[in-house]
Amino acid sequence: MSTDLKEAIRLMIEEKNYTHDMVLETIREFVKAAYKRKYGTDQNVEISFSDDDELTVCARKTVVDEDHYYNEVTEIPLDEAQELTEDVDLGDEVLIPLDLSTFDRGSVQSAKQRAQQSFKEVQNNRTYKEFKAKEGEIILCIVNSELPNGDFRLNVGGGVEGLLPRKNQSPREVYEPGGEVKCYLEKVENADNVRDPQVNIKGRKQKKDVRIILSRTSPRLVEKLLAIQVPEIYDREVEIVKCVRQAGIRTKVAVKANSRDIDPVGATVGLKGNRIQSVITEIEGEKIDVIPYDENPINFIASALTPAHVEKVYLVDMATRRAIAIVNQKDVGLAIGPKGSNVNLANSLCDWMIEVMTQEQFDELDLTQETRERAEAIFVQPAADSIVNDDGRTLSAQELGIGEGETLLSDLNISSDLVAKLNFHDVYTAEEYFNLSDEELAEIGLSDEEKASINDCIYVEEETEEEFICPNCGATVKIGTTVCPSCGAEFEFED
Repeated sequence: MSTDLKEAIRLMIEEKNYTHDMVLETIREFVKAAYKRKYGTDQNVEISFSDDDELTVCARKTVVDEDHYYNEVTEIPLDEAQELTEDVDLGDEVLIPLDLSTFDRGSVQSAKQRAQQSFKEVQNNRTYKEFKAKEGEIILCIVNSELPNGDFRLNVGGGVEGLLPRKNQSPREVYEPGGEVKCYLEKVENADNVRDPQVNIKGRKQKKDVRIILSRTSPRLVEKLLAIQVPEIYDREVEIVKCVRQAGIRTKVAVKANSRDIDPVGATVGLKGNRIQSVITEIEGEKIDVIPYDENPINFIASALTPAHVEKVYLVDMATRRAIAIVNQKDVGLAIGPKGSNVNLANSLCDWMIEVMTQEQFDELDLTQETRERAEAIFVQPAADSIVNDDGRTLSAQELGIGEGETLLSDLNISSDLVAKLNFHDVYTAEEYFNLSDEELAEIGLSDEEKASINDCIYVEEETEEEFICPNCGATVKIGTTVCPSCGAEFEFED
């Protein structure tokens, strides 16, 4: 029996990947269960293993006088104890070796069941802790088998199986038994909370294994793959703001740089597209659009509809976040995508409800005058002394609290898109812009080029507005004037 036990211990450790202590503890539970089944208690059983896994089982009994001998399980008469060992007295405890082969079949069977249950609990606890720590990561799996409902069971390591549900499988992919596949570990459920969908027959017990749910369709799979391929993402110099995906069709990833010296799109795509191509290969050729994140929804929506070229974006309703994107007739199909996939992904990425139209279709829309004015106002430069707000209403400088002498951003030599971006954040004048804190500027998300274009413009204006006194007649003359308008005196300026 000793040889058989040692062999069983060896096989459990090698084939099941159980720890040595785990196996010995399970055997202890097995023996205790058999002992209790036979004697009604396991309080006085002593179980030990030698260094070479030799099992010893003893019953601990108290030495009593023959006249007070009542319990043969926990007590032993003095004369019997002295036959086993000479140096013993009343009240002492002695260990009586037991032969497991004398246990009846029922006791052994009951013990096996209890030990298996105990072992399963220990195994589940270990599995849960190990894989719960890996939740949200990518793990390499081996395909084991396909279930009747189309789900796959995958070996996730150490003989543990995970489940790749049918809904989490990409339509581009085929899973062959024995094949390797990288999966996103979506969720790990404790055995106590598991409800196995394969068990539906009334009266059948639920399975109690830890449930490991895998995915090949999650957007997080793409994010994790990008972090592996793009050091700037791994180091958080480039941030993935949002990733949306229709598995097997297209993925869109919005990125922004946390460092001024990095082009987030270029870093993500890589030289000649080598980085993004590695990820595309991993997901079996699924297209990936890398898009620069922009807090201005006009710019963000236009970029999100790539590969289509968007001519204009109308923010029709700020409250319901409805927008209309104008494209050429030849780009309508690209903007919408197969079965609406491209525009739907853009909707999810930007969190706007986007409708794709040609300019002719937009002109034929039965929009109310107010709605049309609001939509058009985004692309129409307001009067010098007024601003069109988010609701499409034209507000005067006085209504906006713009003081006399302040310079509207729309009066500066900067792009209308940049003006719209700042107006969107309630910044209307050059004075308001220069009073913004670094944190507020960061929230607006201006690029270095945009900041430079404003600064250069303001610098020129300030420089041209400087004045001096004509030394001949005392009149006030602007710098840059070569002839005094009052007395005709001529001026020369040193560089």
